[in-house]
Amino acid sequence: MKRTSITLVLVLALMVAGCSSLGGNSASTTSKTSVSQTSTKAADSTTTTSSADGGGSESTSTTTGEATGTTTTGAATTTTTTATTTTTTTTTTTTSADSWTKPKPPNTPLQNKMDENDGSRISNVEVIHKEEASDGGYSNFDVAFSANTSMKRVDPAEHGTVRGEPYFLVYANGDLDNGSRFTDTSGTLIERTPVVSQEKNGDFAIEIHPEALDKAGADGKVKLMILLMDRDSDWDDIYGVAWVTVDYSSSE
Repeated sequence: MKRTSITLVLVLALMVAGCSSLGGNSASTTSKTSVSQTSTKAADSTTTTSSADGGGSESTSTTTGEATGTTTTGAATTTTTTATTTTTTTTTTTTSADSWTKPKPPNTPLQNKMDENDGSRISNVEVIHKEEASDGGYSNFDVAFSANTSMKRVDPAEHGTVRGEPYFLVYANGDLDNGSRFTDTSGTLIERTPVVSQEKNGDFAIEIHPEALDKAGADGKVKLMILLMDRDSDWDDIYGVAWVTVDYSSSE
């Protein structure tokens, strides 16, 4: 009886131990992690400046940007690349303030208002600002003179004002033909001044552009004719004339 009791105790102990080993398992949890990463490549910038025709300049600026984004989720990876190019062109044109333009001719026919003494309205003509040419003569120069530009009561009242509007003309190799009431001019018109003061005598200087002389075909000795004019609505009037001869050369 005692042996039987011991045997039952051992069997129960084995059963309890087996149940304990077959009981609950420890819980296991797996988490998935997502990673997002973005990288950006710096933009490249290029600027180019070049000379344009006619004294201008052209500037071209090119900017290239490249952005790369990388997104990783679990086992999947997506890469996106975007490139953007922007080009800007700026053109600047420069015109010289001293460039020559063909002068406006006077209203014709020209009426001769000079009397025997009017030749003295222009006096003391001289060549100034002379630049010597490499082969002799002058490649650049201006003319200066004194003139009586008084024209207080020279126009009829129906013109709106009796005061004159004096200005000067310069002709290359110019001359006058006073054969009638009207006067013809020869030569090439190269310069015209704005209206000047009509109240008193004065000293004047006129810039002579080499381009104007070249257009007139001047080379060597050129006779410049200076006319004192009165601007009118119908025809312009001549009030004075003078000449000066200059040795011109287009070579610098």
